[in-house]
Amino acid sequence: MRQKDSTEGVAMFVAVAEAGSFSEAARQLGISPSAVSQAISALEERLGTSLFRRSTRSLSLTDVGNDYLLATGPALSQLRQAAEEVSGRAGRPTGPLRLTMPRAPFESFIAPALKAFQNIYPDIELEIAVEARLIDIVKQGYDAGLRYGNCIDKDMVAVPIAPKSEAVLVSSPAYLRDQAIPKHPDDLLDHRAIMCRSQIDGLIIPWTLESASEVVQIAPPTRMIVHDLASQIELALRGLGIVNAPAAYVAGLLESGRLARVLPSWSCPQEAVYLYFPSRRHQSAALRAFMAFLKAADFGDAT
Repeated sequence: MRQKDSTEGVAMFVAVAEAGSFSEAARQLGISPSAVSQAISALEERLGTSLFRRSTRSLSLTDVGNDYLLATGPALSQLRQAAEEVSGRAGRPTGPLRLTMPRAPFESFIAPALKAFQNIYPDIELEIAVEARLIDIVKQGYDAGLRYGNCIDKDMVAVPIAPKSEAVLVSSPAYLRDQAIPKHPDDLLDHRAIMCRSQIDGLIIPWTLESASEVVQIAPPTRMIVHDLASQIELALRGLGIVNAPAAYVAGLLESGRLARVLPSWSCPQEAVYLYFPSRRHQSAALRAFMAFLKAADFGDAT
């Protein structure tokens, strides 16, 4: 077998091992699943052993396959990185970059910076999924994601992008005109709240409120549950109740008077925002460029 064919077979083997399926590896490589399957079969024939256990529903490495991955994966990653560094000196990072993130970081940090990013890296093709649900970015084929620190799996590399911040309670001025204005978090028990369900444990997320040295956790009566932040804000604007929202996200609505603070001396602490990606997956030049851009953008002291 020619050296080029051998190297391509190893690259496809590593891609399948990391993706967990022939079809996902083929999608990432931009080739057909049959081409990947044939390359793996040829590699196994050359090595004289099976690298994968195959069934109609699952794919896993054999013991030999796992040893082969440990031996070839790092070397292949170094070759890829060296090639990208050489090509990077001759031109800009190119290719697709798929990201997933919640709406608050997207609208507060990412969307305002995208024009500058595209001006610097016009050949990077961004695909951004804005969604509240937690997903497996490896299985879903994303390069990286943005999440709050308490929502990131321990096996991910997490790079701080924006520091810890605060959320605030807001409602429409019309809602407050029709209700007794709360003076203390306990008063929220007599109000309508638009709540969110945790994507980690499925429970309704209570509000942890801080004021000076006092901390209160309260679960107001749940009259409505909405998972999307934009939808929560829309309902608050329509006078349906109180929402707990990131301060940066609602700053413009508060300034314009369309929303009003509830318990203005109290706020809810929020985790720092991180860019995260799989520790075992090779970082593309596009991802490295995006990460460097976000760190240089300085959304606050995230260290």
